[in-house]
Amino acid sequence: MATVIDLTVKNLKVILRDKVYLFFLLAMSIMIMLMVGLAFRGGATTYTVGYVNNDHGPYSEPFIEMLENAPTDLGLKDILTMVQFDDINSLKDAFRQGSIKAGLIIDDGYNLTNANETVTFFVDETDISGSWAITSRVMTISGILAGEPPPKQYWKSLDEPIAVEFNMMNFMVVGTLSYAVSTIVFSTAASIAKERDKGTFSRLRTTPMSMVDFLAGGLFSNLIVSLIQTVFVFGVSYLLGFRPMGATGMDKAVNMLAAFLVAVLLAVACVGVGLIIAVFAKNEDQAVGVSWFTIIPMMFLSGTWGEITEPTMMKIAWAFPTTYSNKVIRAILARGAPLASMSSYLIGLAVYAAIVFAIGVVIYRKKTM
Repeated sequence: MATVIDLTVKNLKVILRDKVYLFFLLAMSIMIMLMVGLAFRGGATTYTVGYVNNDHGPYSEPFIEMLENAPTDLGLKDILTMVQFDDINSLKDAFRQGSIKAGLIIDDGYNLTNANETVTFFVDETDISGSWAITSRVMTISGILAGEPPPKQYWKSLDEPIAVEFNMMNFMVVGTLSYAVSTIVFSTAASIAKERDKGTFSRLRTTPMSMVDFLAGGLFSNLIVSLIQTVFVFGVSYLLGFRPMGATGMDKAVNMLAAFLVAVLLAVACVGVGLIIAVFAKNEDQAVGVSWFTIIPMMFLSGTWGEITEPTMMKIAWAFPTTYSNKVIRAILARGAPLASMSSYLIGLAVYAAIVFAIGVVIYRKKTM
C-alpha cells in the first residue's frame, strides 16, 4: 500500500510540474462548459419564417401580423420574423438553402372556418427546439384568431422534398462527417510537431526534397484520409437509415458527390489550421492540446451538433471552416437544395481553405528554414 501511495504522490508531482499539461487538463472541462453555455444560453431567439400570401383578405393579413407581433396582453414574446416571398418556388428555394426555418402558403379564399384547407405549413424539424417553437406559435395564433384547429402541418411528398420530417440520421450524419474531417487538425499538428522534434526538417536540408514537397505530401495524405472517412461515414449511416434528399435520383447522387467535394475543402482548411498550430507549439504534446482546444469550439459553435442561438456566438462561428461546410452539406443532403444554390458558402469555404493553408505554409517555412 505504501508503494501505491508513493507512486500516486510521484505522479501528482509530475502532473503539477508540467504547467502546460495541467492547464489543458483543467481548462478543457471549463472551456466545454463555456462553449455549451455561450452557444445555447437562453435569450431573445427569433426564427425567420417565409410566407406567400395569395389571399390578402380580411383574415390573412391579421394572421401574418400577429405571427410577427405577438399579442403582449397574452404574455407572448416576439419570436418570429416574417419574410414575404413573391411566389412559392422562391419560398421553397429559401427553405432548401436554410435561409428560413419554416414556410406558410396562404391560398386565395382563406378564412377562419376552413383554415385547414387553405394554409400550407412546413417547418424544418432537424432544428428540434426551433421547430417546436415555430409550430407552437403558429398553432397558438391560428387558434386565437379562429377558435378552430390550427393549420395542418403539410409535408411535401418525396418527389418534391422541400421539408424535412425529422430523422435523427439526417441531422447527425452531417455532424459526424464534420467531426471526422475536423480531427485532421489534430493529426496534422501532432505529426508535423513530432517530425520537427525528431529533427526531420534539419535533415531535409541535406536532401533534394523541399519543404513544400514535404507539406504537399502531408496535405494529400490527409485528403485521402478525409475521403476514406467520408466514405465510411456515409456507408454506415446509409445502412442505418440515412437517405439524401433530392428531387430526383440524379439530384441525390449529385448531392452525395458534392458532399465529398465539401469534405475535401474542409480537409484542406483543417490541414492549414493544423500547420499554424504546429508552428507555435513547442512540442508534440502542446500541439495535441492546442488542437483539441481548436476542434471543440469548432464543433460547438459551427452548428455541428445543434443550432446555436446566441447572436454574438453566431457571428464568431464564421471564423471556423466547419460553419461553411455544415451549411452546405446540411442544405444539400437534408433539404435537397441544389449545390449551385449554396455557391456563396462553397466559395467562402474554398477561399478560407486556400488562405489558411497558404498562411500555414508561409509561416512554417519561415520558422523551419
